[in-house]
Amino acid sequence: MQRELLSGNGATDKLQFLWVELTNQCNLQCSHCYAESGPNTFTRNALSSAQYRQVILDAYENGCREIQFIGGEPTLNPDLPALIQLCAALGYSLIEVFTNLTRLSDELVACFKQNGVHVATSVYASSAEIHDSITQLAGSFSHTVRNIRRLSAAGIPIRAGIIEMRENTAQTEATARFLTGLGVQKIGTDRVRQFGRGGTSAQGDLGELCGQCADSILCVGSDGKVSPCIMSKLWSVGSLLDTSLNELLTSANLMRIRGQIHDGTIQRRKHGSQADIHAICDPKTCGPYSTCTPTTGPGPCGPSGCTPCFPKG
Repeated sequence: MQRELLSGNGATDKLQFLWVELTNQCNLQCSHCYAESGPNTFTRNALSSAQYRQVILDAYENGCREIQFIGGEPTLNPDLPALIQLCAALGYSLIEVFTNLTRLSDELVACFKQNGVHVATSVYASSAEIHDSITQLAGSFSHTVRNIRRLSAAGIPIRAGIIEMRENTAQTEATARFLTGLGVQKIGTDRVRQFGRGGTSAQGDLGELCGQCADSILCVGSDGKVSPCIMSKLWSVGSLLDTSLNELLTSANLMRIRGQIHDGTIQRRKHGSQADIHAICDPKTCGPYSTCTPTTGPGPCGPSGCTPCFPKG
């Protein structure tokens, strides 16, 4: 299964990095989750297996070579292994799964290993009490830690994000040391972004975005809505339920919203103070396992090593 699966006229450079939300449902209910995922949010899922496959094919045809499967909790979608295999067969250079690592079968570990998958997760503290208070599920810390060890032992690349919030104040350094001891290769930090359960306004603020979703990256939600990134769902550019990804990539609506994001983030910060600058993550020029410092301005961050990938529930 190689490029003959593609139907069109060869790759373009319209798209470089894609988030694919395989479900909005999650077995956790993190207090800060931007996607407002939880055990009962499966009603937001609208895309079929065939539609997810078509998204992956269309993205590849439009130049995309880096993809991250997210949720919710993506391992809740039974199609995850097949979609990973499709990405590997097509030749995606980066396939990453962002998972809370509370549920990880031997079969899925084998799939990750066979297809060169990278894994990302979130850990909020080095103690179960603090971590579980954020995930709102007792025992989640022990499951996540055990599965980090399993992945490390299997030689599967893994990185982790630490989201700083009231519940884990002053825990970042200890948590980073703990994760390093578990074999986590890359560790990033961020603050809570003001979206979803982490937000204070239903309207959202463009200034909370890092700004790189003004360029050639995109997010497909489990409800079919397409937005510039996982944090910018309030600014959807259309839906796959009535429009193809190819059409959305060339739409005036996408160009308009990307322009608004650029003006409201990168352009505005050029004329602001250093304190106004959040992390700038550029998937076109940085490696996927770089790290960034969101409180001190632009850093060398890649698409799966930068802050928009971390604030998960």
